[in-house]
Amino acid sequence: MRNRITAAALAALLLSASGALAEPVKYTWHGQGINVPGSSKCPGYTLDIHANVENGRISGHWLQVGRVVRNFDFPIAPDGSFGGQVDLQASIMNVKGQVAADRVRFDMKGYCIFGGFLKKVE
Repeated sequence: MRNRITAAALAALLLSASGALAEPVKYTWHGQGINVPGSSKCPGYTLDIHANVENGRISGHWLQVGRVVRNFDFPIAPDGSFGGQVDLQASIMNVKGQVAADRVRFDMKGYCIFGGFLKKVE
């Protein structure tokens, strides 16, 4: 009898733990680039960012109109910060940001500057 109770308790614990895993929180951003020194075309470039925050990571992709989709995946530090580099083959995009309880800041700098506060997708 004791083994049945222990097994039932363990099964209930595993079910509740798997149900407690949160769905990813989704964010988007749409906007134009800002020039870096030596560039004049960035305000004409349009970019969409799609990000998911889940299990201590921020991942997703961005798409600049007329270019290929670029994926990213970064761990989120205990203070909410994240960052790294994405290799674009012809250049590097430096990414950094901050995840807070109600918003995400996502900034990219390379051949142009893109980003800002992402909008939560409901």
